[in-house]
Amino acid sequence: MESFVFAFNALAPLLALAFIGYFLRSKRVVSKTFVSHLNKFIFLVALPALIFTTIANIEDLSALNWSVIWFATIMVLVVTVISTVFVLAQPKITSKQRPVVVQALFRGNYTLIGIPLALRLGGDDTLSVIVMLNAFLIPVVNFLSIFVFRAWQNNGKFGFSALKELLYKTVSDPLMIAVFLGIVAFVFQPGWFMIRDNVSFLDETLNMLSETATPMALIAVGGQFQLTRVQDLLRPIVIAVAGRLLILPALVFIIAYMMRHIIDFDGAWAGLIAIFASPTAVATVAVTQGLEGDDELASQILIWSTALAMFTIFFFVVVFRMSGLL
Repeated sequence: MESFVFAFNALAPLLALAFIGYFLRSKRVVSKTFVSHLNKFIFLVALPALIFTTIANIEDLSALNWSVIWFATIMVLVVTVISTVFVLAQPKITSKQRPVVVQALFRGNYTLIGIPLALRLGGDDTLSVIVMLNAFLIPVVNFLSIFVFRAWQNNGKFGFSALKELLYKTVSDPLMIAVFLGIVAFVFQPGWFMIRDNVSFLDETLNMLSETATPMALIAVGGQFQLTRVQDLLRPIVIAVAGRLLILPALVFIIAYMMRHIIDFDGAWAGLIAIFASPTAVATVAVTQGLEGDDELASQILIWSTALAMFTIFFFVVVFRMSGLL
């Protein structure tokens, strides 16, 4: 019961913000144009600021469990491949919907849900694990998101010119530029820390922009949510939500459990739950709109996965506790 209450308390604020957006749109306080511009702000400004500050401010790599980080990274890639193959085999899912579903399956809410969930399950000892997993997975999932969307927009054609254009669009994307700048700031961290400490308004401005990413994204999600479209989008919604919350995390956890004698997962189980059992990331909607995908489908997947995650997270927490891993 305690785990269920925690899951509810962690996820309810997300649903409340989305409901506020839905209410404001239904009462015509905000317009469709406003919501569209808000998503562009998130994609072009708020999310890049969040990504940059997360990577640039990493402080200590010495105590990292690299085997867990490599395992998590490889599993995200495996999930992406499995998702892509499965979605390709679904003829009723349109080409515009396919990258949305694939992204929803591999891109979880690592930060907003992952960090507090890991802290609750594993205490302060787990904080460094989940923060470092976030720092390494952010570049990976951003690259994968952009690559998946651009690949479908190119109709899967990977000739030299198409591949060159795809790579150019990927590396020139605002999220990838933020990743690159974050890595540069991390590599030259003494210089970055000196700038951050002496030009305090810069760091404060970046942090303030970062803090707007999640609440503004959720309000935008609610603003474009339409209950009337659930039936039209039911198949891709069910595939994305069931895959994200149950099927794929169960697969990853079974693999991890089988490899526990090879990889030392002690202290990392809570982090793995936070990474792979969390609902679809809030950022998926802004990214989808920024990359010209079906943002209405992305909104539906986000809201339903967030609402149902309190039950599936509770289920996985109970299983892990019964197994003596938490």
